[in-house]
Amino acid sequence: MEFLYAAELKKRFTCYGHFYELVMMDGKRAKCRSVLEIVDASIPQENPADISGMEPDAVVIMMNPGSSHPKDIYHIDSEIEYPQSNGSMRKERVLTQPDNTQYQVMRVAVSKGWRHIRVLNLSDLRDPKSGSFLQKVDVLAEIMGGHTHSMFCRERTAECTHSLKRKGNNPIMLGWGQDAGLIPLAEQCLKRIEGEPLCTVTSDVHPLLNAHPSPMLQSKKLQWLEDMIKELEK
Repeated sequence: MEFLYAAELKKRFTCYGHFYELVMMDGKRAKCRSVLEIVDASIPQENPADISGMEPDAVVIMMNPGSSHPKDIYHIDSEIEYPQSNGSMRKERVLTQPDNTQYQVMRVAVSKGWRHIRVLNLSDLRDPKSGSFLQKVDVLAEIMGGHTHSMFCRERTAECTHSLKRKGNNPIMLGWGQDAGLIPLAEQCLKRIEGEPLCTVTSDVHPLLNAHPSPMLQSKKLQWLEDMIKELEK
């Protein structure tokens, strides 16, 4: 398959995220992003919040948002405490810079002719280092309400159900990687999406883990793309 580079992909797609600050019952806070929308230039974007009500062509679930942040350095994250008194599914979307992993998702989209892909994560916590991220997950597990950093928790069922809706019941792509520390979060996610059609590049590490879309080596990136597209075509 043709490997499109970032410069070309940025002309085709724009990324919008919903960023928020999770407020826990003990007053602690955590920077989060609940969803990323990868949208083709042909989709109306005058009011990005409208994208939250659209059904994408596909959904992909990955590990966490990494270092993702709004392009606008003056953006102020909304504060959210779960369960929410206002359960509106229409949420703010702001421009965000794509990363290498999202470029891989865009390449799949181009291959499949998709114009809109929604990215969810096992956890909403924004942390670029997997070791530090998993430590935060462990700390939050001990705080009342801390577990709601995951969209797949019980308190966020309605939000999760809304976010998973997609056109044509296409398979949900899984790509959260192979760190064994993710197994409890992966287990929770898979219980929530039980019965949905899934598509993944399997891992030899553990049956609940899967290959990450953007490994370091270019050859491995290409291999993941070929494997994922083959799985989608089955």
